[in-house]
Amino acid sequence: MTSKHCGDWGISGVYKPEQRKTIFHYWSRRYLATLLIGLILIAAGSVWWIKKTTVDHRLNLMHIVGQEIADRIVTTNGRILSGPLFEEILRNRAGELDVSEIPAALIVTDQGEILVTNQRGGQIRNAGDYVDESLYKTTESVVSLDRNQRAYVISEPVESGEETLGYVVLVNDKETLSRLNQEYGLLALLLGGVGLLGWGVIYYLTRQLSKPLKETARAARRVSEGSYDIQMSSPPKEKELAELMDSFTDMAAKLKQLEEMRTELLAGVTHDLKTPVTSMSGLIQAVKDDIVEGSEAKEYLDLSLKEMERLQVMIQDLLSFNTYAAGALPMYKKHQPLRPILTHFQKQWQSDPDHIQLDVQFPEEEMVLPVDDHRLKQILFNLVQNADQAVQEGKVMIDVTRDASHLIMNVSDNGPGIPEEEQPLIFERFYRGKNKKLKQRGLGLGLPLSRMLAEAQGGKLELTRSSENGTIFTLKLPLHEV
Repeated sequence: MTSKHCGDWGISGVYKPEQRKTIFHYWSRRYLATLLIGLILIAAGSVWWIKKTTVDHRLNLMHIVGQEIADRIVTTNGRILSGPLFEEILRNRAGELDVSEIPAALIVTDQGEILVTNQRGGQIRNAGDYVDESLYKTTESVVSLDRNQRAYVISEPVESGEETLGYVVLVNDKETLSRLNQEYGLLALLLGGVGLLGWGVIYYLTRQLSKPLKETARAARRVSEGSYDIQMSSPPKEKELAELMDSFTDMAAKLKQLEEMRTELLAGVTHDLKTPVTSMSGLIQAVKDDIVEGSEAKEYLDLSLKEMERLQVMIQDLLSFNTYAAGALPMYKKHQPLRPILTHFQKQWQSDPDHIQLDVQFPEEEMVLPVDDHRLKQILFNLVQNADQAVQEGKVMIDVTRDASHLIMNVSDNGPGIPEEEQPLIFERFYRGKNKKLKQRGLGLGLPLSRMLAEAQGGKLELTRSSENGTIFTLKLPLHEV
């Protein structure tokens, strides 16, 4: 039993991806089905309309033929000619009626007696018989024939002066009047042509639509396999597809850049963490082995402590960033005045004689805002430290202003500025500029962490300007709780 269950799990536990159809097959079939349904509805409506208009047209012609017969069979002395004249007229007008069979014709008196008919063999009535008054007193009517057939009856009066002598009655079955083989053939040819043209357009458009999507899917597959060198064809004319391809190309370029940064990070972090450890190990080993003594040994220990502090800062930055990225970094905001916070930070910074000069321009009015003073000092320290590393001579300035709802702090220096191609990347985690990573050790987390801390307090941090004349970072924090 155990082995059987294990075998079942081995077979049924394998995930089988759903077989999906391509956009071309999926949508082209649906477009074709929609086209066919539309053509069928158009065909049905057209057949109904053609039948109706054709029957109306032929009934009007039958009225005209009936009127002609009624006018020509009356003699000058007011009598009805009962000869074959009306049959001759019917034969002559058969082409105008455009029917396969000549209509059945009757000439009846005003009493309903049949004088003459073109029907042989008694298919309708014989001469001398009488017909119902409804057949000749009504201008146009519909009657039922044998075998459930229906026929149209047209009646036109035979008049002499103001006297009605009789009636010309024409009868034709409904099927004969509505028979239109040629028109139906033309309709079928027209709809067939429209269907073929529509399918051709659908085929072409669907292929054009699926082509850039297929190319993007292939490119995505290459990216998932680790290849970020994506060469896409010229973007299509459709705005949405062009934006999709451009966005994917930009994403692939960004991933390639991040992959290069990750590779550099692994090498850089390994080097930056290993260097102080190696240095401390060598310095302490020299003191232990009595290679150095007295004041020189104390200097070696001081150097070891500084290396230890640098190592602690890097590790703390990494831990703080990971903690905040995971949403676990606490924020303790409270309403407090800004001046004491900046004054304390300035004194802390200037306590190290190796630091560059820092000037703070305080506003005339005291500002109170909801802020975590520890995190604010952390942001300012990262900004000022970056300026300190970039400026050889000069000073760093913090200029404080406000608008209606925000505190605005501009941290500026007179350094050489950040290269233009590096400016979009300075807030990326682990990114370090080419010049900086050759001169300064670090993990490249100062600015990304500072932006996160600003956003966590409802504010934002951005690079306002950077040129050969200096760099300005702007920190905005809300003056009221958000």
